[in-house]
Amino acid sequence: MDDLGDVVTSLNRRDPVVRARLANHPLTRAYLEAGVRLADREFFAAPAPAEGFPRPLSTLTRENVIAEVANEPSDLAKRASVGSFRDRWAYFTDYLSDLARYTMRIRRWSLHNQLAEQAVPALSGGDFVAALEEIAYRDMTSVAGNPSTAMRYRFLLTAWAGQDEPLRQVMSSVYRDITVHWAAMCEAVFAARGLRLRPGVTFEDLATLLTALAEGLALRAAGDPEAPLIDHAGRRSLLGTAAMALFAGMVDGGDARSLADVVEELAGPGR
Repeated sequence: MDDLGDVVTSLNRRDPVVRARLANHPLTRAYLEAGVRLADREFFAAPAPAEGFPRPLSTLTRENVIAEVANEPSDLAKRASVGSFRDRWAYFTDYLSDLARYTMRIRRWSLHNQLAEQAVPALSGGDFVAALEEIAYRDMTSVAGNPSTAMRYRFLLTAWAGQDEPLRQVMSSVYRDITVHWAAMCEAVFAARGLRLRPGVTFEDLATLLTALAEGLALRAAGDPEAPLIDHAGRRSLLGTAAMALFAGMVDGGDARSLADVVEELAGPGR
């Protein structure tokens, strides 16, 4: 089970040891999972006839979260109350901040980061293209066709982050974590294969671009489920094609030229 000590950081506790212990308490996780279920129902519910534009996540309230846990067939249901909720989050906005971290890190990006760790041995030896295609396929199939609450919530949070500084900080910390994992993966694979990047680009650049490609294609999958993004029969994806294009452009084949110099030569003088 994932350690929530670094994810649930808005708890109503100053002592870091106590806060980490409370973050990993089963009732804390139950409250967060309840929020995910409420968001699930709203995101995937059939459209209801209504006038005007409904407020997103209008069902995500303290009362509904508590009631969702209280309805569970477990011993935790007896402990769900305003008191136990406020013991963790003094303000509901604190809960929403932790829910944002939880859905992005645990429900979506923890799988993404695990895939990065698994990719190192797969890409370090043997058939590089086949391994890259498989990793990209697995990443795309985790969201395409039935995008998760984490991704839909992520898209919604993006629109809000510009007006909410605490939320912006949450999202920045998540992206930093993602970049660290994928940059380390890229660097390890390059070292194992004796490769180097072209001058002027870094592993952080490569990780950021890979993440942006994955998110952009996930957004396309959410808005256009029929888009030809994945070939299930061949276990290939458009993400794999994009990753290979990045690799081909950013790897120094021995000429030590910058990416701009290579592109300039390919483009030619024009007419």
